[in-house]
Amino acid sequence: MTGRTYLLVFLSLCTVILAPVIGLNLALGARGQGSPEITRLASDWQQATRGVTYSPPIWTNRPFKALRLHDRLPHINAVVFGASSVMGITAGVFPEGIRAYNFSQSGNSLAAALGEAEYVAAHFADRIKWFIVPFDWSIGFLFEKGGPGRIDLAPESVLSAMTAEEIPFHRKLVDALSYPKIANLSAILRDVLRAQDKTKAFHQVFFEVSGDEYRCPDGARAKDFDVLYRGKCGGFYYDGSSTFSAFNRIRPQDVEQRVLAGSLPSSKYSLALQSTRGSPNASHLGRVARLSRDLARSGGKVIVLLPPLIPGLEQRLAAAPHSAGNLARLKQALSGWAGREGIVVIDAGRSERYGCFPLEYLDEHHAMRECYRKLFARFWPDYRRGIAPGLYAFP
Repeated sequence: MTGRTYLLVFLSLCTVILAPVIGLNLALGARGQGSPEITRLASDWQQATRGVTYSPPIWTNRPFKALRLHDRLPHINAVVFGASSVMGITAGVFPEGIRAYNFSQSGNSLAAALGEAEYVAAHFADRIKWFIVPFDWSIGFLFEKGGPGRIDLAPESVLSAMTAEEIPFHRKLVDALSYPKIANLSAILRDVLRAQDKTKAFHQVFFEVSGDEYRCPDGARAKDFDVLYRGKCGGFYYDGSSTFSAFNRIRPQDVEQRVLAGSLPSSKYSLALQSTRGSPNASHLGRVARLSRDLARSGGKVIVLLPPLIPGLEQRLAAAPHSAGNLARLKQALSGWAGREGIVVIDAGRSERYGCFPLEYLDEHHAMRECYRKLFARFWPDYRRGIAPGLYAFP
């Protein structure tokens, strides 16, 4: 065999092997990007069934959540804004008379959340009376420069924003051959091979907009419109909170090390405090203050939340030389601001005060519903009795 013949045979074999991989990953890539049509289908299904679902892409929740918010508006009077750190807040943590939808989204900055809150206040202040706004200082959102821009949550606007510029084919090709995409394809094909009806499972993943409806371990109905996490009950409940079922909770043997690592000078939590020496963005505070004053005229309320951290982490940050002063300055600034503006700020960073345990977390700053249930069970009775504006922390 000549060198030329060997090369041709080798290239032919590579083509035979890689062509199906490229083709299937290109199909998955197109499905994983989502579309306005799939987003509407997922939202309509949840509205009809009150089941668990979401629409792709998994990292962009606003289109799906905006449709859900508009469907829920006739029946709610409270909205939770923010990022995934508050996705564990369920409608059940609110007292009778407060009917909430959790509008939080993956990676949603405070600037974006404030823009969303302003939209809701401008359009629905007659019915939405409770605004829960998280100040995610631990991941830097409270310190980021700039102010919130104007955000339009009208269904037509959020869906039209999904029709982004087409990705060049060569970039799609490179992405299809990347290790993460090949690993994901392997996992999907393994699931197909484990399915009772393999042909149907393959067709659903690669060619249909959704899988079959099924039941979650807690009995909730579920349907998957994404190619990821099929059959794992991933997504959002009817109240907007996350199931977190597609992700693993922190392991008992990892807790101590994670808390220690999170308090080191190089951790993202320490660096967030160091970025402005603990001084929150005045623009963010000003926007929340104006929002609170505007809502008060129609009987509305803003409650600010410093999201819970895994037990022990904030205590270590408060004692560490590299972060103690910055954290103290942050708390002093927020306490003074909240007192002047008449706003209650739930200081839940030391979640152990509220009875939370480390295994009620996905990681250092993602508390699950069990922790949030305890937190609000302690907060609401005190709030009803009367809490002075400023920082609130359970004794």
